[in-house]
Formats: sequence, structure tokens, C-alpha cells
Amino acid sequence: MPLLFTLTAALAIAPFANAQPINLPAGIAFTPSIGVDLRYDDNIDSSPVNEVESWLMVATPRFLLEAETGISTYSVQYSLSRGDYLDADRDSYTDQELLADASWDLHPRHGVEVNLVFRDIQEEFNDRVAPDLESLIFERDRYIEKDFSATYTFGAEGARAGLELTAGHNDRNYIDEIRAQDRRGTYGSGLFSFNIAGATNLLARLDARDIDFRRLPELPDLDSREVNYLVGAERETAVLTLSLLAGLGTRTFSDPTVEDFSRPRWEFFGAWRPLEITELTFTADRVALESRGLATLIDARSASIGWTHDWTETISTQLSFRYTDADFEGTDLTENIRRGFGTVNYQFLEWLTLRAGVNALDQSATDPVFAFDRNQAFIGFEASL
Repeated sequence: MPLLFTLTAALAIAPFANAQPINLPAGIAFTPSIGVDLRYDDNIDSSPVNEVESWLMVATPRFLLEAETGISTYSVQYSLSRGDYLDADRDSYTDQELLADASWDLHPRHGVEVNLVFRDIQEEFNDRVAPDLESLIFERDRYIEKDFSATYTFGAEGARAGLELTAGHNDRNYIDEIRAQDRRGTYGSGLFSFNIAGATNLLARLDARDIDFRRLPELPDLDSREVNYLVGAERETAVLTLSLLAGLGTRTFSDPTVEDFSRPRWEFFGAWRPLEITELTFTADRVALESRGLATLIDARSASIGWTHDWTETISTQLSFRYTDADFEGTDLTENIRRGFGTVNYQFLEWLTLRAGVNALDQSATDPVFAFDRNQAFIGFEASL
């Protein structure tokens, strides 16, 4: 499954975890929900000086449509997030996200999946909709993004070897961003897995991506091709999940005056479930991101830890912390980003969950213009019909 869809799907499905679907004709299950939060933000402009604070009301209605026909499954998820600032001279915002996927089991050894992602992002700090790393580094991003991909899988369930091939196209257009260049590109990947013992697989993956910028006259030509060569292993049991891929990442630029990029590349995920009611997760990765302004790209190294625990049948907590070190290649700028999140959920009724939490971001940089702190606190609820 493509990375963009995978990162989003996990959070998008969460609000529907306790909801009971409404059965519609033709075997379609419809699950609506709505979340409402009263949020306090102490730096709504992510400014290093003269911070502006405000209360805001955020409403996030969602719906999920699902259907299954035996050999095929279909789903459509839509989220809308509306934020109204209560005591600051700033326009309200409306973010939207649409996720759609369809999969077909054509044969015990052959499967096809198609994924569609659409985002219209107006607010740069809205983790209810867009939780990706790039939005974390560029807090001021506003954009419209479209992504389409198709994945073919070969290998029967329980087979010793498997192959997964993905091809897709991505298009991102920025809204009122002076130095951000719109971009589009095609991408593809191939993942080969081989079982060596029980729940342990060896992995080999090749990623390739062509990036085409709609160049602004005053900025360098950054059209490029990115290729990642990764090998590793994964293991999953009832208590432990481990996955590690490591190798080489390269970026070759069309403009011969721009220096090509070659660095180690890695992805790690670990989850430990010592009890049924608790889970610890660990991640680490190194990725190359598209830049803004004069930097050729961003070499971002991140690590995170998370803890989820169910204290009772109705009370649960989530804690997470992520650290990112981002080097803007071709410039002297480096950003160090620390982001923490904590929330408490109380399932007051079967269809109503109350929640409260805090979200803190601390960014330091070699250039003080890009250094700031931003903290949020919220209280709200998630309701399903």
C-alpha cells in the first residue's frame, strides 16, 4: 500500500473504531461521526516574536462508506475540519480530506488495490486531517493535493515469498505560499518478502520517484529523480512487531549545476504489547523532503515513541513524542523540532467519547527567524450515530 495512503488511513479510521455502522441497501455500511473541540492555541501564527494567542472551536464531521462483495472490498472516507477563531483577527478555515480505496482478490495468488487521496488544507497545524512529517516542518503550508495509486500483489496467503508492485501519481498545488513551488510527479515501488522462519520475513524494496516543479523564476530548477534501495527484515507476533529497512537514498537533479544527493536511508517500526491493554511504539526514519526557497532538499532524521493504555473499559490515554532534525541542503539552515502529544479519552456512552489533551511544539533553528514554540490544549467529544 502506498506510504501516503498508509500514514493517513490509520488515523482516519480511528474515530470509527467504536461506532456502529448503519446498513444501507446493496450491502453498503455507512458510519457517520462528528468531533467537536474547544482549543486554546498560544501562538496561532507560529511566530518567533509577538505571539498571538486565541481560543478556537473546531468541528470535524466524518463519514465512512464500506462495501464487500466476497472477492472485492470498497471504502470511502471523508473528513471536514472547520475551525473558528473566537478572539483573534484571523479568518476561519475549512480543511477537507477524501480517502477512497478498492481491492480485488482476483486469484488466491493475485490481488489488486487502487487508492485515491484528496486533501484541501487551509490550516497548517491541524493534526485532525493531515499528520504527515512535511506539514510538521512547514507549519505555514496550505495546499491542495491529489494522489492516485494502484498496487498489485503476488503470493498466496501463507506462501513463503511475496511481491508487491505499486505505481502512482501525485500533484500538490500551494495556496498563497510565496516561495513554495507547486509540484507533481510519478512514483513506483517494488517490495519482495521471503519468509525464513515462522513470523520472520526478509525484505527488499526499491522506490523511485520523478519530481517536476512548476518553477518560480527566482528559485533554482529542482526537477529531480529520487531512488531508494532498501533491504531489511520484519517479525510480528502477538506481543511484538518489528520492521527495519535500511539502505541508500539518492536524488539526481536535472540541472547539472545542482549537486546530486546520496545518503543512508532507513525506516524502523517497533511495537511491544506486554499486555492486551497497553502498547508501546517506536519509530525512526531518515527521508528526503522537498524544500522551499533556495534549499535543494531537506534531509530529515526523526525518531518517536508512543504509549497507548486502556485503564478501564471506558478510560484510555495516548502519549507520544517525536524529534526531528532537518538539514536544508545547500544552505546553513538546520531545524530541530520536538513535538509532544497527550490525550485522555472517556467513553461516556456507547456512541459518545469525551476527550481532553495537550499538543506542544518546540522548534529551534540556526536562523532565529524559524525558531518558535507553540502549545495547544483542547477539550471535546467524538459522537457517532
